[in-house]
Amino acid sequence: MPRSLEVCPTPASFAGPAQKVCIVIDVLRATSALVTMFARGLTEALVAESVEEARKLVRGRPGTLLCGEEGGLRPPGFDYGNSPSEFDAADLAGRRAIIATSNGTRALVKASACPVVLVGALLNLRAVVAHGLDFAGSELDVTFLCAGEGGGTSASLEDTFCAGAMVEEAATHGGEDLVLGADAKAARRLYRSYGGSASEAMCASTHATVLRELGLGLDVDFCARTNVWDVVPRLGRTAAGELSLAAIAPAS
Repeated sequence: MPRSLEVCPTPASFAGPAQKVCIVIDVLRATSALVTMFARGLTEALVAESVEEARKLVRGRPGTLLCGEEGGLRPPGFDYGNSPSEFDAADLAGRRAIIATSNGTRALVKASACPVVLVGALLNLRAVVAHGLDFAGSELDVTFLCAGEGGGTSASLEDTFCAGAMVEEAATHGGEDLVLGADAKAARRLYRSYGGSASEAMCASTHATVLRELGLGLDVDFCARTNVWDVVPRLGRTAAGELSLAAIAPAS
C-alpha cells in the first residue's frame, strides 16, 4: 500500500514532480472525455496545453482527430469538442487524437514529470484507484490532482468530490498504516456530505450550471455516472518527446 494519500484541489497547490503516483481529475469534462474516448477504441491521444499547440501538433498527422474546447465549446476547425456523450456515440476504434482543454490538459502537463500519471474520473473510479495503488506499491505516495476551474486557478466542487470518492475507495484497501493528508481528509468529508451522490454534487457545481446553460447538460449527467468502465489512460511520451496517453491493461 502507498505511504500516504493527498489531494491537490488545484494545480497551483501541486508540489511538483516528487516520487509519487499522480491521478489527474477533471470530471467536467476532460478526464471523463478521455476515459470515454479510450473506452470507444481510441489508441492514442496527444496532450496539448493550448488550442494553438493542438493545431501545431496536428500538422503532418493526416487522419488524427483534433479535439478540445475553449469556453466549453468546440474551437473552429476541430473535429470534436470535449463532450463525453458525443464520444460515447462515436466509433474511435484504431483512431488517434490530439486534445486541448481549458483545465484538464493543463493539469496533465503540470503532472507530467511524475513517474506515473493516470487519468481519473467518476466513470473509471474503481479501476483508476486500483491501478494507482498497484503502481504505488509500498514505495510511492498517491496524489489526486484536481484540474479545477479558471485555467486551474480555483477549485471545483465536482473534482474535489471525485477526489474524495477516490480517497474513500483507496482507504478501504489501505489499512491503518495509510496516512491521509489534510486536503485528502477534507475531500473525503465533502464526498460524504453529499452521501456519495455524484448527481447531488453536480447540482451544486458552478461549472455544471455553466455547461447546462451552454446546452451541454447531457454531459453533466453522463459524467456523474460511476464505475462505468475499467479503462485507465496513462501519460507517457512519444519518441519525439510529446505528451501522449494510452490505455493500460486492467489492474490485477
